[in-house]
Amino acid sequence: MRNIALLILATTFQLACFGQKINYNIPEGYESIISKGDYKNIVDIAVPIIAKRYSIDHVKDGTVFLKKGQEMQALNLHNLIGKCTAVKDKNQWDKIIQGHFDNLFISIDEQKKIDPENYETIKKYLSLRIYPVEIVNQKGGPSSVIVKTDLEGTYTVLMLDLPGAFTAVQREIFTLWKKDSAEVFRIAQENINKQPMEKVTRSFDIDGTNIEINFLGNEDYAASYALDLLNNSPELVGEWGSVIAIPNKGLVDICKVSKAKPIDFVKFIQSTKPVIEKSYQEHEQPISDQFFWYYKGKFTRISVLTQPNGNINVISPAGLAELMTEKK
Repeated sequence: MRNIALLILATTFQLACFGQKINYNIPEGYESIISKGDYKNIVDIAVPIIAKRYSIDHVKDGTVFLKKGQEMQALNLHNLIGKCTAVKDKNQWDKIIQGHFDNLFISIDEQKKIDPENYETIKKYLSLRIYPVEIVNQKGGPSSVIVKTDLEGTYTVLMLDLPGAFTAVQREIFTLWKKDSAEVFRIAQENINKQPMEKVTRSFDIDGTNIEINFLGNEDYAASYALDLLNNSPELVGEWGSVIAIPNKGLVDICKVSKAKPIDFVKFIQSTKPVIEKSYQEHEQPISDQFFWYYKGKFTRISVLTQPNGNINVISPAGLAELMTEKK
């Protein structure tokens, strides 16, 4: 509590300096996630931490804009909002906020040591993160970074995995490499495929049917690891592919699809849908509450409809339906 009091005292001084340059309106899309008072507290704690390193111009819409001529133009608070609201004990928020910026500043300093034009030395840091489209749009849109689409409703963003934090590869840096984006994304995926991954397989009796479900767990890499199951975990892909849910960056649920068990995935979806939605809604870095058919390296969203009576209807993608028809 003493730390919070000191930060708020320092903030009072900062606010006096900024005058009317801090807007406490909750960023668009976060109104249901955080209250106005809690958002104000985050801003009031974050401002003096940032001000120790940078000269702040103004704060608006979840972004701290910096005065011109510095190494950064702005710092977003969106991820920080998610980190704080994920912790119910608000007395811990000052530590979370301080840790967030400590890691961010370490990352920025580490990036200074890297020659952005030297692709050969920087490629070992390449990584990937998947974000909902609306999150990328809130952070300025895809035009300033390098993206591709693997899962409908999301962007796969090219990242640098630096000590202390992940940071998106800016387009101006990417342009200096003079490399094809497909090649760079391939290298990033290969780096992720080397990461240790927790893999768990469990069998569940669902309405009298034994359903095998596989889980991937790694708080930083599980989601992006799942983008290349065909190469990094072929044992998790059935002869007709797999049905996959990626609710957040740290968790993946998988049900293999095979000729012997062609419709297990329907019961998989029906039984796990509430859990997937909960894992998506409550995580600080959600990805998707949808289910996808993964086949030959491509993802197709599966239509899942909940009826007024609570029944869940699953509509097979056209490609999977064709495989089932051929079986007959």
